[in-house]
Amino acid sequence: MKDSIKQLQKREHITQDEIMRRLGCTRSSIMEGNSAEVAATFDYAFGKNSIHDSHNDDKLRKGSRESRELEKLLPWARKFPIRTLQSMGLIPTNVKDTDLVRAIFRFMQIGSIAGFKNYYSTTLQSMNPQTYAAWIRLGELRIERSTTEYTPDYEAILSNLKFLRTNVYLYGQKLRNIAREALNNCGIEIIEVDPFLTAPTPTCAFYWRGYRPVIQFPTTKMDDAKFLEALFHAVAHVLYHPLRTSCLQLGNQMNAQCTPATAKNIQEIEAETFAQNIMLSEAEECELICCGRFNERRCIQHFSGLFHVRPGILVERLQQQGKIKRNSLLNDFKIAV
Repeated sequence: MKDSIKQLQKREHITQDEIMRRLGCTRSSIMEGNSAEVAATFDYAFGKNSIHDSHNDDKLRKGSRESRELEKLLPWARKFPIRTLQSMGLIPTNVKDTDLVRAIFRFMQIGSIAGFKNYYSTTLQSMNPQTYAAWIRLGELRIERSTTEYTPDYEAILSNLKFLRTNVYLYGQKLRNIAREALNNCGIEIIEVDPFLTAPTPTCAFYWRGYRPVIQFPTTKMDDAKFLEALFHAVAHVLYHPLRTSCLQLGNQMNAQCTPATAKNIQEIEAETFAQNIMLSEAEECELICCGRFNERRCIQHFSGLFHVRPGILVERLQQQGKIKRNSLLNDFKIAV
């Protein structure tokens, strides 16, 4: 068992903590490695014969107890976007019920329901945890694991975030491409993945792929202020939360849960505060609101030039503060990105 874990870590550049969370096992149960149950979780997550020989594998699969346990998980498994994943060739078609559950485990690289809850805990507070977890998994499969520990360059990252926020000279250019290039140079991967039609489109997800921080957006359009706020929120986790937290942002509701769960509230507040302050400082916000003429286009244009900030950010902040309506004509200052 120990040798197999070491081989897996060397081959996949996967941390021992990630292995435990994906399997839903404790460190002691993994290191003892004597039970068929632990062997089965390894096989579900990391492939046939990953830690036990084919004879034991056949014996395990033929056990009626295993089949009964897998059948109980069918309602859970069927909540994944099965047809889409099958059309993409990620899980097999025309499989029996127990093999469908195994295919989901293999695709998600988890060994149990406990592993799903541990590793994809950011999705559990949503109405569609399986769909959002599958969406995140699609992004994970596109990112190559880093072989070295990641150390963020705080000054470079903050400088790039401020540039994106004050990017008035490149107002009409592709903000996503600029953000991707700027943060990739700082070691942060930004990717785009098509959302599933079985759930509302997510705004953003942040997670770690081994030692590599990843920010994942849907390919659908969103306005520039919404994109930047989600981006800055995710980057805050890189800068301030070294325990490799993750988050999922859904629409106007942040609906983000951090791991470890004991710190989720504090960490989310920190990330939200960081994003809002980078977007528009408290002093700038006060100056804008004190103007009192923020319903006028010339007011937005004036402060956009004064603060060197994208006008869509000003409109979004005023709407968050309830100063102007969500259906305001000033929405045309927001640029779809």
